Amino acid sequence: MAPSSVSPQFNPLSLDLLGRNLRAEMDGRPRVPLDQVTGFPGAGLYALYYKGDLEIYAGIKDKDIPIYVGKASAGDSNYGDPSTLDKRKLFDRISDHRRSIGEPGNLHASHFDVRYLTLDDIWIVLGERALLRAYSPVLWNTVVTGFGGNPPGRGRRNARSVWDSIHPGRKRAAGLTCNRSYSSAEMRELVQDGIEISLMDAGAERDQKLLEFRNRPAEVIWQEGKSSAQGVKLVLVFRKEVFLEENERFGVDLSGIPWQPADVPQQKTTEEAALDAL
Repeated sequence: MAPSSVSPQFNPLSLDLLGRNLRAEMDGRPRVPLDQVTGFPGAGLYALYYKGDLEIYAGIKDKDIPIYVGKASAGDSNYGDPSTLDKRKLFDRISDHRRSIGEPGNLHASHFDVRYLTLDDIWIVLGERALLRAYSPVLWNTVVTGFGGNPPGRGRRNARSVWDSIHPGRKRAAGLTCNRSYSSAEMRELVQDGIEISLMDAGAERDQKLLEFRNRPAEVIWQEGKSSAQGVKLVLVFRKEVFLEENERFGVDLSGIPWQPADVPQQKTTEEAALDAL
């Protein structure tokens, strides 16, 4: 078949092109130690980089591969006015992370660097998506989920996130039942496989590995069942030994939790398990 003489339509605002541009700009910014960031105005995007000594992250230590990508918006006006640029939205968001990182016993702000870009609000949400795609998989966004989320609410029995399982100590996670989908050994394996993909060169092989990684099945450990006639919600446990071992590891008192073994293990993909934890 003869090659087509029709040139593909160019989209200057495509997510892939935007991601490449943002990544090039982010990679060119200086890495600032997280515990030395001083106040600055504006909103935008940022990336955290790990440089500590935890063995689980050894593969990305001191490499230009972010462990977390995030955003801070200036806030839209209901009247369409330009965003206010004198507020320290991005700095405040980075400062919140610095405090959160300081709570667990195995992390400290000095273990991290940060890069950041101040942007107009119109680019921030789309820019975060583009950066996540460009760097994917970003460990604390897609694998070790729970770092940047809001504190758990009261609507259902909450599970400990993967992040709070690997980095125990945050007050918000105290007393939470173990993670729904992964044992500690499975979490370590997940992180190592995610790092391995992060270190691969861009191309079809990496894309295939990433697709397989996202679709890898995860066996559910427990889930909340329907309310009984007495109005009590049972915890259905599909992997009893893992459930007991993981909750013992975190000092969770199961005596006040109505649970019972369930017969058929449930499965989710890695991506579904990550979304379930948000």
